[in-house]
Amino acid sequence: MWTHRLPMLFSPDSDICVDEQLVPFRGRCSFKQYMPKKVAKYGIKIWANCDVKSSYAWRLQVYTGKAAGNPSEVNLGMRVVLEMTEGLQGHIITCDNLFTSYALAQEKTVNSPAQA
Repeated sequence: MWTHRLPMLFSPDSDICVDEQLVPFRGRCSFKQYMPKKVAKYGIKIWANCDVKSSYAWRLQVYTGKAAGNPSEVNLGMRVVLEMTEGLQGHIITCDNLFTSYALAQEKTVNSPAQA
C-alpha cells in the first residue's frame, strides 16, 4: 500500500534517476538476491525511481527474480526503466549501464513528445 501512495504524494522535478538498491537480508526468502560486488552480498533487490533534487523515492518495485523454470528475461533493464517511468513526460532520466540499451533509447525517443 505504501508504494502505491508514493506517486500521489509528490510530483518529481525534471531530473529523475532509475537505479537498484540491495536491502541487506540473510533470512529465508524465495527472491533473495546474491550480488558479489555489493558490500552486503545477500539481500532483497529493489528498483527505485527517485527525484534527483530531493532524493524522494517516487516509485519502488521489489524484484522477485525470474519465474522458476523460465529462462532469464531479455531486456530486463529496458522493461524496468519503462515501468518505473510510466506516466512521466518531459523528464530527464538518468540510469547506469545495467539499464541502458539502444532499444531503450529508441523507445523513449519514439514515445516522448516532440520538442520545439
